[in-house]
Amino acid sequence: MSLRTNLKKQKNQTSSIYTHRGEGSSRLEQLSDGVFALAITLLLISSEIPRTSEELISFTGDILAFAASTIVLIAVWYQHYLYFLRFGLKDKPTVVLNTFLLLVALFYVYPLKFVISFMLRYLGYLLLVLFGVKFDQEAFNTLVTSVSSWETLPTIMIIYSAGYFSLMLAFALLYRHANREKEILELSDVEQWKATKTMYQYFIQAGVAVLSIIISSVAQWTGAPWYAIAGGVVYFLVGPAVYLLEYRFKQSKLIES
Repeated sequence: MSLRTNLKKQKNQTSSIYTHRGEGSSRLEQLSDGVFALAITLLLISSEIPRTSEELISFTGDILAFAASTIVLIAVWYQHYLYFLRFGLKDKPTVVLNTFLLLVALFYVYPLKFVISFMLRYLGYLLLVLFGVKFDQEAFNTLVTSVSSWETLPTIMIIYSAGYFSLMLAFALLYRHANREKEILELSDVEQWKATKTMYQYFIQAGVAVLSIIISSVAQWTGAPWYAIAGGVVYFLVGPAVYLLEYRFKQSKLIES
């Protein structure tokens, strides 16, 4: 029995504002599960097999990047699972958008792991400095450039943000399509309200990714590649932006009621 099937059984026992229209596991969902499983496998085999003690130590450090990347992919899979549980659509637009999402997920695994590896090394050194290790500019540069040179950092951020943008856009368009099929799906007013809010949440995240691409592009054109770090920092805007969206939607719901 698949994980998706087990989750659907558990969901049937819990309350939700959505009617579960996709309780049965379709071939489209089974294909999607296989693609996500392949994506996680690609994360693991992207690490070289250690042949020396030094390579083994390096591989052990790589486990953190693998674990973090896997968690992100599982989170994406879970949102995919929720969409099909809520709406159960299998029409042509859904197939097209789902295919686009799966293609992006397969492409996204390598930039995702690469950026996470860079962040772990960057944050690890900052933590050492915070706890009393003297800052050594040369050692810091060596540590960072073991993953990526400063010159290529803007390009890496652009590739990563393009993948993130595409994933969020795919989810946003899926929810927009579900809302357009509200009569066929017989969505209640509350379900339409929730689906619209979720759609905008994904559009916001896609917008932040566009901002990251702009910042990284400017860093590349101005010859100051280290500014591309700001292209990663802007992702912290997602939390406050989504919170404001939640607040506005709650206020609008209170006004209507």
